[in-house]
Amino acid sequence: MSRDNVIAVAKYKYKYYVLPDLNIEVQFDPDYIKNILLNSEKKYTRDRGKALIIAHNIQKKMNCEYGVIEIDI
Repeated sequence: MSRDNVIAVAKYKYKYYVLPDLNIEVQFDPDYIKNILLNSEKKYTRDRGKALIIAHNIQKKMNCEYGVIEIDI
């Protein structure tokens, strides 16, 4: 297991973003995630299922401690 990390599937304005390797204690905060999304050009999908599949495929390779968590921004 890795340190306190999580893979987040963030929903923001009807778009789903996959954010791998966030620290659960520091970075897993709606304001922090919103800031990341506004200040970068991350890829997104409008399909929730596709975003979850991508996140779980990343989890199989990365084996993070908290797994995949969905968050609405």
